[in-house]
Amino acid sequence: MGIAGESSENSQRRERAAIAAQACQTCRNRKSKCDEQRPKCGLCTRLNVECQYREPMPTKKDKTMVHILDTLTRLENKFDTLALTPNSVSPDIRSFTKSTANPSPSSSSAAKGSSHGESNPVEFPRELQQTYVHLTVPHKIILWPSIYIHLINSGIQATSDLQYVLQEGTPWFIRQEMAKHPQSLPYDVSLPYFALNSNMREQGFASNVAFPTLTIQQIREQCDAYFNTFNVLFPVLDRDNFMNNTVAPLLRDGYSDGDVHAVLALLVFALGQVAIEGVFERPINLIDGQPSGFRGGSIDRPPGLAIFNEARRRIGFIQTQTSLENVQILLLEATYYESTARHLDFWRSTVAASMACQVLIKCRPIDWGTAEGDLIKRAYWSCILSEDFYHLDLDLPRTGIVGFEDQVPLPYFHDGHEAPSGPFNEERSHFQYHFLAMIALRRLIARINTVIHEATSEMEPTESYGGPPVHVIRELARQLDSWRSLLPRPLQWTDNDRFDFPTTAPTNRRPNEPLFSRDQGHVPIGHKYNLDVVTAQLRTRFYYARFMMYRPFVYKALHFPELMTSDDDDCCALAIKSACLWTVAMAPPKNKKRLVPHLFAWTQNFVGILLLLRMTTENDCLKRICESQVNYDDIQTSASLMLDWVKDVKQLDGIADWSWRILEPLYSPGRMF
Repeated sequence: MGIAGESSENSQRRERAAIAAQACQTCRNRKSKCDEQRPKCGLCTRLNVECQYREPMPTKKDKTMVHILDTLTRLENKFDTLALTPNSVSPDIRSFTKSTANPSPSSSSAAKGSSHGESNPVEFPRELQQTYVHLTVPHKIILWPSIYIHLINSGIQATSDLQYVLQEGTPWFIRQEMAKHPQSLPYDVSLPYFALNSNMREQGFASNVAFPTLTIQQIREQCDAYFNTFNVLFPVLDRDNFMNNTVAPLLRDGYSDGDVHAVLALLVFALGQVAIEGVFERPINLIDGQPSGFRGGSIDRPPGLAIFNEARRRIGFIQTQTSLENVQILLLEATYYESTARHLDFWRSTVAASMACQVLIKCRPIDWGTAEGDLIKRAYWSCILSEDFYHLDLDLPRTGIVGFEDQVPLPYFHDGHEAPSGPFNEERSHFQYHFLAMIALRRLIARINTVIHEATSEMEPTESYGGPPVHVIRELARQLDSWRSLLPRPLQWTDNDRFDFPTTAPTNRRPNEPLFSRDQGHVPIGHKYNLDVVTAQLRTRFYYARFMMYRPFVYKALHFPELMTSDDDDCCALAIKSACLWTVAMAPPKNKKRLVPHLFAWTQNFVGILLLLRMTTENDCLKRICESQVNYDDIQTSASLMLDWVKDVKQLDGIADWSWRILEPLYSPGRMF
């Protein structure tokens, strides 16, 4: 009896402990039994107070993700330890592009002398005189005084446009992109369909339809392709939930005009077709005898267009809904547009997604511990990452979604079923880490830009270089290296093995062949789970961050050679090294450009870097530094890779098209290294 009573009492205690573990905060504080109703329990409803639930404690299988989140938190806690110079100021970034006067011939001649590293300070034209101003937008490197004057003196015909670049800045470049795509994607292709009998009319929806060409086998292949490529990079959907709760009902009941799930599924199918054809179909063109990196379809009629058209015909019926699905739809629409190199369409769709996400977060109670709450986190951070790319690299405005950064937790991925099981299980399981690592790196890049901007002193251009001091850059470099060292082992690499396959386990050996190379032949390579693209994105963004840190010293070498110290020389060399051999420009990623996220960001950076690499043979100070500290083979290979990239992308990219008119003669055989 006593034993039975004790067992019963222990059982009750365990039951109460389990209930208390799930109770809302109000019931916890009042030590009341919580009925666990969502979004509000009964007590909170009666008291008319906010009802908040704690996120569930992780299980044993989730310990790796806990380690990742803890690591990111520790890294972020280091961000505020920088020692800035006293009396640092924040100069107006746009002041440089607002000047309107044209350089005089005499001033141009004086500036030409700076490209040979003379020790006397050079008198640049008044409208180009400027201390270092931290500009993140890569194409604005063309407005650096020494580069601007060098181009003016080069005799290149396209330099006649530089006066408009100087007067208008970013808007002038955006118009080049608008002129490249004056019309929207063609809408004269669609899927054949037939009507189904359905009770959906009674619910206010149009009659359901079925698409006979979308067979079950084709849908399965398209879904596999999407979740193994695009969703690895930006995991806005959960595979099991999508297949069970979105695809299955559509196969049974058909597609309705007002059904948000129909639009979501059609976009996934379209992107799945892009993922398949973007790797294995024929290239859209031959560029100097080499196959284009854009595969499948054509310039104006990309893969999956008929399916995409069925989705965008229905988007109007659901575009104002305040739902997670609405945010996901807009993000998928943006992804499709970027796979076709329609960057402004991508931007507009991303802006709409960010605005919808803000409304969702602000106006709806969200339990972050649920599966839906975790998907909202993923959608939010996908919006943030996309905004950072188009703001930093195209100077397009933000929406303000970053203001919720402290309110939205990092995604936890506690479902863990996005990718299929199988022999590649170990490879595929790391996409969550890549996504979290990109979020942490994004925060560090934002801090790098802020610190360099604030550390730039406001002085007269003839008196001082005015850029950030070396000790600030070294502290930023330490934090960037710390980020890399704290990555999970499957993501880690060193500068010496950055072209190799990731090491998935300590006992595993890397393949003998590197993952990245300058050229891997004409046979398409489709790595499982987008391994090449996702790895290239993470590693290249790291070197982008390092390049941005040290880039001010390239400016100093070009414009204030007489002020360069040995430490400055080292930092300048590191900038050039960091700009070389970016894996995203190498094979296999360069051969599957439809699958590379944020194409415009890489293209814009390549244009800016190519201008700087050209100056390594024109400016005596920069040339001296590179000859002693930089491998010129790396510079030549990098220039060749980036030129090939711009030459290919200019078929679809307006800014790249104009930039090529500068770069082609600048790198003509008579002017090559």
